[in-house]
Amino acid sequence: MLDKRDIQNLMYCVRVTETSGQWQSGYPVRTPNDLEIKLAGLLRELDGRRPVVRAA
Repeated sequence: MLDKRDIQNLMYCVRVTETSGQWQSGYPVRTPNDLEIKLAGLLRELDGRRPVVRAA
């Protein structure tokens, strides 16, 4: 299972690859935006599993 840091690193790699012009189209076609949306969803899922600790 990926943790939050892994997902953030993947998001960074997608952005760097896109902005440097090294993004290659593949099949099925996946855009950088599609991947970032999926990674953001994983982050939200991970955050939803953790209990929120609030100051008293």
